[in-house]
Amino acid sequence: MGQRDDWNKKKLIKKYYRITFELTSPLTVGNGESYVTDRDIVRDSRGVPYIPGSSLAGIYRSLFSSPTDGLYFGAELTSKKIEESSAGGKNVLTESRIVVYDAQMEMPSQTKYGKETAKRDMVALDEYKTAIPGAKFDFEVLEPGVRFVTYIEQNMDSPDQQYVINEIAHAWMRGRIAVGAKTERGYGHTKGIRAESAMYELDSPEQLEDWLAFDMYADEWEGGCTAVDCDDSCLGAAEPSSPEYDRIKGACLAMKIFLAEEEKRTVRLRLAQRGGISIRQYTTNVDEEDYRQLTTRPVSGEERENGAEGTPVVPGTSWAGAFRAQMGRLDPGFGKGQPSAELFFGKARGQRQEKSGKSRIGFSESRITGGKWVAYTRNAIDRFTGGTVEGALYSEKTYYNGETELTITCDFSDRGEGKVEEQDRRHLARVLSAAVLDLDAGYMAVGGLTAVGRGMFRVEQIAVDEKLILDRKAGQSPEPEEIFAELVKAIAGEEER
Repeated sequence: MGQRDDWNKKKLIKKYYRITFELTSPLTVGNGESYVTDRDIVRDSRGVPYIPGSSLAGIYRSLFSSPTDGLYFGAELTSKKIEESSAGGKNVLTESRIVVYDAQMEMPSQTKYGKETAKRDMVALDEYKTAIPGAKFDFEVLEPGVRFVTYIEQNMDSPDQQYVINEIAHAWMRGRIAVGAKTERGYGHTKGIRAESAMYELDSPEQLEDWLAFDMYADEWEGGCTAVDCDDSCLGAAEPSSPEYDRIKGACLAMKIFLAEEEKRTVRLRLAQRGGISIRQYTTNVDEEDYRQLTTRPVSGEERENGAEGTPVVPGTSWAGAFRAQMGRLDPGFGKGQPSAELFFGKARGQRQEKSGKSRIGFSESRITGGKWVAYTRNAIDRFTGGTVEGALYSEKTYYNGETELTITCDFSDRGEGKVEEQDRRHLARVLSAAVLDLDAGYMAVGGLTAVGRGMFRVEQIAVDEKLILDRKAGQSPEPEEIFAELVKAIAGEEER
């Protein structure tokens, strides 16, 4: 009778979220095929790009720490658990209480999504900026500005358990969700546009009837559904000093809901071009230049002013390669295959530079605005004789004297293998700070044709999290030694200890 009484006290509750979000950087989610590029984007049976729910489920799980992930998302299917289940004669696996749905493009059409995809070329370079043989490949991306709709469903036996699904919705609305591959290199970043929720207690006859009539895919939700911004319904948004925080925290602890602890430093650089940029995208169209600066589809109103040309970009992969190479020159510990390089940039193996382990240092994609396009014709020069190469006349279109921003994220969080040691954190802070100053001084460049002055930038502003370290537009002109010292302290977090 006791078990029956406990069961009768439990409720059967369902909560739903419909999340509309927009890509703020290119998305690459591969399907394992190579018909269009070396890595085609995943599409449904209609040929429309989408984001599989399995990709989103792993992201949602990572927002929480143990035991929340196992309790609400089901036990991870490991070989050890399978052996235990077989040997013991009982099932040790549990089903997820969170149902995750695919993210579909908002109102896709043949004319629309065909213009939303693009091709990115990549090539691995050696220390002399020469292409490594066999290391060139391309992949398909979905351009920024595309909107998706996804759904999340949670099955509960207590209303307090809804804080799990609320935290997921809050992460979407605060732009904390990055999807697909190469997220540490600026791909797959998003911003939340709209969140709508609905919750039904099925032991109530009235709400049960509403739930039976509920159409999750309807254009408009009805019957107790509300549009929410998730700010007053989750621990991640509540002010720690507020009574609401204590109430939510108490409920979360009772339900064993714990957020994953993060320890990150975000370095934001405002940059001005010193001349042109040459990160090439290739074309076989005879009406276009042989080479032109890589562009992405315009997103903001300012960028749409150059909509016919597209918006020039520096991919996060280009920034990562430039910083990794420069940091290796500054400090042998960040050289190829060295412990510090592998700790923060991941391990590289083979000619394709495939990574083993997730990088702890991320670089955003930088869109350049406020400059001008310049087209010209050049002769290829023989590097040995200094003369022109016969028949090697080519045309190029590049972008000059614009401004952009670069965000560098340093992740010191505990990922299961332990937090980054204090000496390693300071080591990174010193070498990364020196590389930033080298970028400002012109000793470091990004992209191609750097030997003729391309890819150079002046650092106009530096901020680490909320701390402003340099603002030249405001008249600040500290010495490089002062900037270096402040930047190292801010990245290493020494002011907090």
